Amino acid sequence: MSDLDLVRLPNGVRVALDPMPGLATTALGVWQRVGARWEPAEINGIAHLFEHMAFKGAGSRDAKQFAEAAENVGAVMNAATGYERTAYYARTVADSAPFMLDMIADILFAPHWAPDDLEKEKGVVAQERGEAFDAPDDRVFELHQAALYPNQPLGRPILGEEATLANVSVETLKAFSEQHMTPERVVIAVAGAFDREAILEIAHNRFAHLKPRAAVTSAPAAPAHGSASETRKLEQTHLVLSWPSPTAGDDRIFAARMLSEIFGGGMSSRLFQEVREKHGLVYAIDSGLDTLEDAGRLSVYAGCSAKNARTVAEIVRDQLALMAEKGPTEAELARAKAVSRAQMLMGLEAPTARAEARVSQVFLRDRLVDFAEVRAKFDAVTTADVQAIAANALAGPVCVAAIGPKAGHGAIEVFEAS
Repeated sequence: MSDLDLVRLPNGVRVALDPMPGLATTALGVWQRVGARWEPAEINGIAHLFEHMAFKGAGSRDAKQFAEAAENVGAVMNAATGYERTAYYARTVADSAPFMLDMIADILFAPHWAPDDLEKEKGVVAQERGEAFDAPDDRVFELHQAALYPNQPLGRPILGEEATLANVSVETLKAFSEQHMTPERVVIAVAGAFDREAILEIAHNRFAHLKPRAAVTSAPAAPAHGSASETRKLEQTHLVLSWPSPTAGDDRIFAARMLSEIFGGGMSSRLFQEVREKHGLVYAIDSGLDTLEDAGRLSVYAGCSAKNARTVAEIVRDQLALMAEKGPTEAELARAKAVSRAQMLMGLEAPTARAEARVSQVFLRDRLVDFAEVRAKFDAVTTADVQAIAANALAGPVCVAAIGPKAGHGAIEVFEAS
């Protein structure tokens, strides 16, 4: 088995190979640098709809034959669309990895797009939108995204709207695919057990024909100070509060991850201990990072009774201000590093997580990064680094979204005042 390697096909398509000795299975996929942020407003949702159409048949197989071909070798296939990437991936036994990569290539280069299937999938996506709308802890993040990036592709829903998807035809799908299927926007990643030469043979045969073309650009992210609310008859108010953080490719992201862990990452975090354990104001509260190529957010989600929402927002605001003023303790930082180290080691044992990590490295840094280097960057973070991230967050635009009873929207006033 060869070592970790990043192979560049002659046309620029990159193949990340990450062998994991001792395994009998493989995680593999094709990731494209395409998603909702590259969509024109009038066809918002097309990238996600494109992903849905992927399983309507491809190559020599119709939809049923395609599903059967994957399951005949025990493989599981799926796809996912985000704001900046779309992934088509599979989990399979090692011997079937080249076959599954070939099937993914069929999805991308020989899809079966029939107008009646397209209309059916628009209906399926409508049900998916309805499901998300019915889940307030999902819907509140969509509201937050729209308020954070007003009048921008990044503020539009990944699932699109009924009106915008009505503008998508088979011809529209083909044009969108041709525009974004370029070598520099494609990364193939394989992690686990696999035959290196067999994988590279499929990669060459199926992806080396892609031709470079002018880059498709998107407007820079322009996060705004904003708020959004939706009044509903619910038992709880659902809140999302956010501040700026480093971008995905910024080395300060390691300190930002420490901040998020200390702030609201687990049961020992400041927010869990202060808001839930000490005051009993919430059932759920946590923090996380949402990073893009040119923007980032430190976000806090909380679910609480309407009468507690304002107090929850005040405590969250004050706790971040305290972090910016005094920074974390050495014990907090050591605990956050231990959690990050454990999470990284757990990820090292999971082929899917490793493949996804390699894709991010390639898109952001154009190289594969040894995990020892990642650990060293986490270990190098100081309390002053974390304090600086908190201070920078407070200096930027804040954004808040709330869903639930009207009485809970007082949390928005707390953040608008700040």
